[in-house]
Amino acid sequence: MTAAWALGAIEEKVSIEPLSRALTDRAAEVRRTAAWALGEIEDARAVRPLSTALDDQAVEVRLTAVWALGEIEDASAVPVLATAAKDRDPRVRQQAAWALGEIESAQGISTLETLMRDPVAEVRKTAIWALGEIEDGGAVPALATALKDSDPDVRSLSAWALGEIEDVSAVEPLLMALKDSDEDVRATAAWALGEIESPRAREGLTAAQRDEVGSVRRAATWALRQIDDDNDDPHVRVHVNPKIKIKP
Repeated sequence: MTAAWALGAIEEKVSIEPLSRALTDRAAEVRRTAAWALGEIEDARAVRPLSTALDDQAVEVRLTAVWALGEIEDASAVPVLATAAKDRDPRVRQQAAWALGEIESAQGISTLETLMRDPVAEVRKTAIWALGEIEDGGAVPALATALKDSDPDVRSLSAWALGEIEDVSAVEPLLMALKDSDEDVRATAAWALGEIESPRAREGLTAAQRDEVGSVRRAATWALRQIDDDNDDPHVRVHVNPKIKIKP
């Protein structure tokens, strides 16, 4: 294990071959450390050996292998991660969604849309975050549907992702989200409409300026200023962070 850790720590590309062999070691901790080291090196040549680790019996090895694929950020890993997205352990599925978000390839959208229907909310949220990172308009219909999810964090994150994508086809579902029962969803929807900057959102945002919650009113005011190209008001500031935490 110490040797595999050292090879990852020095991040030498010549270490790929010995680390790839270590992925078949009898000890699970050696295999996990080898996968971690390959992620630290960040070389696309490690994608193939890491893909074999997705069949490992030890979940920690599979988790680390998926994390490593995300660290490498090479589009050749997308089909491999589609397999990881079907893992029996929800932690691996969530990690696969994170990795696809790191790679930021539109090839991963269909897999992420499948993960958006996962029974585990954390998996759904991570998939939505990843779609926001990819920023492709092809994900808008699925994200619009997720605005009706039973989990308010999922709905808020969906609104954030739509704002990141900035596609005008998201305006109508976001206007509906301005009436959501959750204040974070409403505020994030207003922010997203400001990112999209479509005049079609003016009426809904004007109504949102009368919301009972201050954060929603501020977001609506900021969004209207974005639409009107008036970005110089120092008294209106809105910042939205996706509620997602991944510990590789």
